[in-house]
Amino acid sequence: MVVNAGELSLIEYGRNEILGSCRTEYMSPHLISVRVSDSPDMDDDKRQKTIAYLIDRQSICILDLVTGIRIATVQHNNKLDWLELNKRATKLLFKDKTRQLFLYDLVTQTKATLLNYCTYVAWVPFSDVVVAQNRGDLCVWYSIDTPDRVAIVPIKGDVEDIERTDGKTEVIVDEGINTIAYGLDEALIEFGSAMEDRDYEKACDLLEQITITPETEAMWQNLSQLALQDRKLHIAERCFAALGDVSKARALNKIGELAQQAMGDDKVLNRHGYDHYTVRAALEILNKNFKAAEAIYLERNKVNEAVSMWEELFRFDEAISVADAKGHKDADKMRRTYFEWLMETKQHDKAAELREREGKYADAINLYLQGGLPARAAHIVSTYQVQIPQQQQEAIATALFKAQMYEKAGDFFEKLGLNERAVTAYRRGNAYIRAVDLSKRVFPGYVISLEDEWGDWLVCQKQVEAAINHYIEAHQEMKAINAAISARQWNKAVQILDMQDPHDPAVHRYYKTIATHYEEAHQFNEAKKYYCAAQLHKSAVAMYTRNNMWEQAHEVAKVHMSDQQISDLYVSQARQLELQGKFKEAEMLYRKIPELDLAIHMYKKAKKYDDMIRLVAQHRVELLSKTHLNLAQHFEKEGNYKKAEHHYIQAKVENVEEEGIQEGWKAAVNMYRSAKLWDDAIRVAKMHGGTGASRNVVIAWALDLGGEQGSKLLIKFGMVEQAIEYCNTRYLFDTAFDLAQRAMPTMIPQVHYTHALYLEDEGHFKEAEEEFIKAGKPKEAIEMHIHNHAWPDAMRVASAFDQASIPDVLIAEGKFAFSRKDYAHAERFFLEAHEPEMLVNLYKESGMYQEARKIATKDAPHLVQQIDLDEGYNAKSPVQAAKYFDDAGEYGRAVEEYFKITVDHAPVEKCVELWTRCFKLCMNQQPDSLPLAKKVVIEKMKNVDRHEQAAGLLELISEYRDAVEVYVHGKLWQKALGLAKNVSKDLEEYVQEMRLKYVDDDDPNFEFATPEAGIQFYIQKRNWEQAMVLARKRDDETRKEVAAKWVEHLISEEEFLACLDVISKDGISLDFRFYAIYSEMCKGLMAHLKPDGSQDLLSLRNGLYH
Repeated sequence: MVVNAGELSLIEYGRNEILGSCRTEYMSPHLISVRVSDSPDMDDDKRQKTIAYLIDRQSICILDLVTGIRIATVQHNNKLDWLELNKRATKLLFKDKTRQLFLYDLVTQTKATLLNYCTYVAWVPFSDVVVAQNRGDLCVWYSIDTPDRVAIVPIKGDVEDIERTDGKTEVIVDEGINTIAYGLDEALIEFGSAMEDRDYEKACDLLEQITITPETEAMWQNLSQLALQDRKLHIAERCFAALGDVSKARALNKIGELAQQAMGDDKVLNRHGYDHYTVRAALEILNKNFKAAEAIYLERNKVNEAVSMWEELFRFDEAISVADAKGHKDADKMRRTYFEWLMETKQHDKAAELREREGKYADAINLYLQGGLPARAAHIVSTYQVQIPQQQQEAIATALFKAQMYEKAGDFFEKLGLNERAVTAYRRGNAYIRAVDLSKRVFPGYVISLEDEWGDWLVCQKQVEAAINHYIEAHQEMKAINAAISARQWNKAVQILDMQDPHDPAVHRYYKTIATHYEEAHQFNEAKKYYCAAQLHKSAVAMYTRNNMWEQAHEVAKVHMSDQQISDLYVSQARQLELQGKFKEAEMLYRKIPELDLAIHMYKKAKKYDDMIRLVAQHRVELLSKTHLNLAQHFEKEGNYKKAEHHYIQAKVENVEEEGIQEGWKAAVNMYRSAKLWDDAIRVAKMHGGTGASRNVVIAWALDLGGEQGSKLLIKFGMVEQAIEYCNTRYLFDTAFDLAQRAMPTMIPQVHYTHALYLEDEGHFKEAEEEFIKAGKPKEAIEMHIHNHAWPDAMRVASAFDQASIPDVLIAEGKFAFSRKDYAHAERFFLEAHEPEMLVNLYKESGMYQEARKIATKDAPHLVQQIDLDEGYNAKSPVQAAKYFDDAGEYGRAVEEYFKITVDHAPVEKCVELWTRCFKLCMNQQPDSLPLAKKVVIEKMKNVDRHEQAAGLLELISEYRDAVEVYVHGKLWQKALGLAKNVSKDLEEYVQEMRLKYVDDDDPNFEFATPEAGIQFYIQKRNWEQAMVLARKRDDETRKEVAAKWVEHLISEEEFLACLDVISKDGISLDFRFYAIYSEMCKGLMAHLKPDGSQDLLSLRNGLYH
């Protein structure tokens, strides 16, 4: 290869002229592939010389170097990094940057994808076999003509090379430590070479040694096709037999026999007989080239053989055509037979074609209709001007409609002069151009509706632009506007809109759509014009603000919007700018409103804290400290401690207690402490809080370190006292003693004391006692022994070091003995400690009042009365408590306990006695409680049926009316009447009235206050007999009046015959008030008389005249 100024020239070894040249910028050997035939017996001008190279990184050119003709150009979507032609230059392999592998067939000009990921690819030397690697698989194409048939072998390394020596082919794979050779199937590779050399016998022998697989099946198929082309029929027969195609194998066997027979019959032919016309025709039939076979027969004037061939193929029309062309004697018979066969097999369309060719149009029309081909029938009528009856016309039209061939139906109707039906058919078939043309000539009134339908149909067919004019013709302006907008014919849409009502909402919607288009096209003046025409002034302002045209936006807003509308719009636009990340523009809008709080919030949400602080410092100074504090807490959570420190220090809280937070620098110190950044914490504390603050941080650091490291840290910072305290808290007592003795002796007692507490907790009480004494705190040692009930040790230490604590030891021992119910020892210890009051209290707390009273009487007489009171307070029963309080003179508490007494605490008589005592106690000692006693005590007595005693108590306090009420409640009528008579007449009547409510109807001994009261009582009770008894004791008028009321009651009960008994005994009253009653009685009796009712009538008469 020779390169000069972008031109590549190829020179073949042993020749002085240039082989060929091409222009390319890509000279890599991986991007150029040249193939030159090396057959020694081939002329130079017939040798194949082909080159494949890159035009650009995505295009391959394949050039014939002999003729200079471009064989093919391959376009690809990705950059290419490898290509190579096969040995015969019929296939091209190429790979792109995405490692996809492709195959291009130069013969068929087709491209196929072999692998989606390929790391190695190569042609096997001197063959058309391809080897490629796809990750962990080795892929081999033994027959590249069938790229979908691939053999896959799993491997564990990377392919390095292909070696073909000594009759075997191996793929060398590097597996890291070892190099493995994978052998390929040499028979399949040799097959390719044999095919190239057209050595079909060898190829067939090679395939017969291999098991049938999808790959070998494709090879058999390829061999069979080539063998047929070269008339190697016995090879082809073997191929089809191997493929299992028995029919073709038999056919080839018969053709071979036919060739043998022909060779014997015709000596002129060559020795294999394949040139005989019968063999040639048979081969053409095998390859389905029937016309070629017919031509071969007719060349030899073998008409019968040609006709027989077509008849065997059931293609009788072809057979008849041959017979007619050659004047065969049986042509008519064949035609009749063919027609009959077509009719039997219901092939009406073929039969109709036959009749049409014969000129029998009526029969053809009928057959076409039977075969479901009404268009062909209509074509005959139109073309040949055939006159058919009306019924047949309707049949053709119906068939056309049923087959949805509306345009043909319309054409058929139009030619027959049926114009209205033609228009209907055209409309149904969407043939509007013909429908409109016909309507303009015949039905002008249909044109407008047809134009509208035509426009709708065009819109459905996505031919929107073509629909505009049809809508205009149909006077459908809104549809025309919509179509113009859909077709993006904006000027035409504006022209139509300008002629519409400017106040129509639909017009506004279309203007908005047009304005949106012009905005997208950056024609802002046009967009503003149509936004305003649509009354969308806000949208115009929003458009200008989106495009940073602030002045134009403000001009539109001032002219068309109120201040509030401007504010709302700017806020909305600012939020949109915020979403787009245009914060400065959004801030500008917020400033114009002004809504600076929203700008601050915007910067906070976007985490632009510097801008947020800037705005807060300028416009919200009172919130500056709080803002710094919030930011500091935020940065602390994110781990950005330097920024958090800065903001904590800037946050100056004036009223710390009210805010509930620490001063800024303290919060920063705590932040560093939490993060274990102690050096930073000390630095901040010292800078802003002074030495004291920094020392506190050092102590905290020491506590965090623990152990000796903490003490060393404190000493390092010169904090001995704190170091000693630190050692004490960490139980490093030896270190603490050493530090105290060397640097601060005054801290030695404190170390002893802390050590003592530690020993006490550990249970080393003897050692702890010594440390307490060394610390000068014997009392703590005594308390330790008391806590552990070590009484002798406690007394020993108290006697030796703190005699004032001896009583405390005795008291503690006494309490311990008392808790164990060792009362004798307890009394001895308490009395020895001179604390009888404490002993009395212990007895009282245990409910041992007798023992407490005994001790108090002897050693604390001033506590005796209190003991009685406490015994009352702690009594389990209100009866006992009331007695204790009554005896102690605590009458108020006694009354309260008396109130609590119920029959559950004592028998009824005892309860009544105690309640009586309570009532009298209130009368004499607690007059303020008397109203409550009156309510509670009386109610309790009533509940236990002691009404007489309750009333007696009320009489004691002159509550006579309440006493009467109690008597009445208990039905003690004599007592109640006796008391009521002495009080008042009204009260007496009240008792009588209540007595009537409770009286028994059958009580004959009951005495009423007056006879009238008794009569009235019995009438109300419907006890008429008792009422009449009392009435008969009065005068006659009273008796008759009561009898009349009884009659009135009987009439209401419809007991008319019983009325006779009443009037017969007591007569009737002459008082006119009862006239209606007697009249109703007579009517009722007349209606209820029995057939023989003379005696009843006589009784009625006697009663009426009684």
